[in-house]
Amino acid sequence: MNTSIGFSEAAEILNQVCATEAVRSEETVTFSNFPLDDQLIDVYQTCSTAGWEGASSLAVQSGTLLLAKELIESLPKSYRTPVISGEPDGHVALEWFVSARRILTVSVSPDRRLHWAALIGTEDPRGSCMFYGEAPKTLLYWIGRICDRS
Repeated sequence: MNTSIGFSEAAEILNQVCATEAVRSEETVTFSNFPLDDQLIDVYQTCSTAGWEGASSLAVQSGTLLLAKELIESLPKSYRTPVISGEPDGHVALEWFVSARRILTVSVSPDRRLHWAALIGTEDPRGSCMFYGEAPKTLLYWIGRICDRS
């Protein structure tokens, strides 16, 4: 539906601005990649050297961060970006937190193995699967459960 404001050059510019803003209003910062990239940079700056969290902690490698980014980007765009952090074993943690009894954590390992654990009310499912570029169906199911998508 064309809702043109007028026919002058100024009106055409205003029409373009309105069209751009209409598209932008359907997007939110929550679903953009800016927070994702910022979080990945923060984790790399904080956790990229051995001993970052005690003498025995391993450095989080850039390759593991890239795997985490690839996993997040493979999720449907309607899913919110998780909170990202480093783990002392060199893995990257992705966390979807809704409440104290509604949480999912996925640990991304350098070898593409994903370890996950959830708390949904009194349920505490956990497991592991491999990641090969496409979001594993089991994770989609549990993220959906956590975020009320199923």
